[in-house]
Amino acid sequence: MRSGTHGDKRLGSDSLEAVQERNRGWWERTPMTYDWHAASPGDRDLAWFDEQDRLNVEAHRFFATDRIPFDRLIPFEDLRGRRVLEIGVGAGFHAELMARAGAEVTGIDLTDAAIATARRRFDLKGLDARFLRWDAEQPLDKFNGSYDFIWSWGVIHHSARTARIVRNVASWLTDSGRFAGMVYNREAMSTAAALFLHGILRGRLWSGSIDETLWRSTDGFSARFYPAELWRDLLVGFFESAGVDVAGLESDVLPVPRALRKAMLRRLSAGRTRALLARWGSFVTFNAENPLRFG
Repeated sequence: MRSGTHGDKRLGSDSLEAVQERNRGWWERTPMTYDWHAASPGDRDLAWFDEQDRLNVEAHRFFATDRIPFDRLIPFEDLRGRRVLEIGVGAGFHAELMARAGAEVTGIDLTDAAIATARRRFDLKGLDARFLRWDAEQPLDKFNGSYDFIWSWGVIHHSARTARIVRNVASWLTDSGRFAGMVYNREAMSTAAALFLHGILRGRLWSGSIDETLWRSTDGFSARFYPAELWRDLLVGFFESAGVDVAGLESDVLPVPRALRKAMLRRLSAGRTRALLARWGSFVTFNAENPLRFG
């Protein structure tokens, strides 16, 4: 994933309004792709999208896929004819998967860059979806009670007010609707490594908070990290039920330089690797059902 050096990172003194605007600017300049050469939208052809998808599937192979990409996490068999919303469309990979499963897909994103990329994907592949730029922190009355399933993969923890998004999601779902996706895990091995490297070895913990240290070490202008149970507790404030699991990427098993990690991972079985990721992975995956109605 591109996590470039485009601008400063969040400070604890920044206002929430400023954080959200700078979030938008960061992701406009540094769209979420696996494209190390930053191809312009006009140069993104079918081969470019195919390579992006291959890298995406490979990165998440330990926990996301049985038969088709992300079928452990997205209920494809239930989506035909259903109205689905994705929050944070990126390059449109998950939106395409859900559209091909027969869903009526709407995608929203904070940035024009992501919307343009997702639209280009769908145009090139002859698929239908609706994409619009919208800040998911903001209510949108026309969405209320409209969606059977809402998906967001690694997006809403970058927001200044993540809980507002969860509140809006609950409003936008039908009474039996479901919300699923991923946020970052505060108890991950990679988080501990970042605190050691950026906080202790580089001395930043002495001049700033743990959160500021993590903001400097991660992608985006800002990112929140949640212990799995704390994230579940937030969800059950808006849903009848919610479940969480820990998962992650190969790099989470041993957060060391790639060459060394590859050599060391050869000594671990696939089963052992999955077990480690289920305890120390950098992702909290979640599923919440039946939004609560207040008033």
